[in-house]
Amino acid sequence: MKLTAILVVVSAAVAFPVGAASSRAAAGVGEGRVPAAHALPACAGAGPYWPTMTLALNGKTAWVACKEASRLLRMSLPRGLGRMAVRLDGPVIAVAVGLGSVWALDTSSVLYRLDVRNGHVLRRIQLEAIAAYNIWIGGGAVWVADDQAARVLRVSPSTNRVVARIAVGDGPADMVFAGKQAWVVTHRDNTLFRIDMTKNAATRLGVVRGADVAAERMAMLGGSLWITGRGVSLLEVDPASGAIRRSVDVDGTGIDVVATDGALWIPVRTAAVDHTGFPTMTAVRRVTTAGAVTTVATARGRVDVHGLAVGLGFVWLADNTSGVLYRLPT
Repeated sequence: MKLTAILVVVSAAVAFPVGAASSRAAAGVGEGRVPAAHALPACAGAGPYWPTMTLALNGKTAWVACKEASRLLRMSLPRGLGRMAVRLDGPVIAVAVGLGSVWALDTSSVLYRLDVRNGHVLRRIQLEAIAAYNIWIGGGAVWVADDQAARVLRVSPSTNRVVARIAVGDGPADMVFAGKQAWVVTHRDNTLFRIDMTKNAATRLGVVRGADVAAERMAMLGGSLWITGRGVSLLEVDPASGAIRRSVDVDGTGIDVVATDGALWIPVRTAAVDHTGFPTMTAVRRVTTAGAVTTVATARGRVDVHGLAVGLGFVWLADNTSGVLYRLPT
């Protein structure tokens, strides 16, 4: 039997209680592992096979996926007050907000639809995916990667059902949307696809990079796609043809990327960390569409990036290893 979602109100003065790791994080928040950022206690416990989309913003509210605790944490922004936890049925690996709801994904390929006002679970959608991973909102639908089946799943918010299973390349990793089109980049064969959302049909545009790299994260800015990942610095790509327009050196490889105020924000890691695949950053770079690169923050100690979002004039970075949500002014 499925468990009913349980709401737990927690004190704003302490970290979300998911074990000793989060207690240590709360104690260390003031120590400043990212001195340029303000740090808020969140939830620790990324676990093995760490998630990459644990943070979603909705106005003055942040939702953080707490994988090992099988919960979502709701925090009021910008100071992290007014906390509430929502217990789900399994380890939560991704969260997104859109179409009037909060959407969360667990390791059993169950997609949860929650009331954005109070966190009540409204629907549990069985995706029947081989390995569901990550959530995106676009084109009036919810999208989930079916990683090992080389597909993306389209979920209708009106019927709460999967309405299309669209074949793409091996390991769909990220999606972006514009008008009636969507783009998917795959991290195993490093291929870019464009989806016509009126037909649910994908067109292969080309290979982003060769062997021994993994194109994992993508943003749209200034009429270009910007792609980064393991073994990949930052690529500007033509969304029509998939051709690489140029490569920008960000002194590292990108863990994630978001666009705001006409620039890209990219947490980067060293070559040594890149080879391990861990999401441990050394700095955050700001890149303009002209290719100018500046360092806006530098890590002191271990900072893992499991979620990245923009809102309220800040870039927000979730470290679910240490249980900290960082806030960087834009």
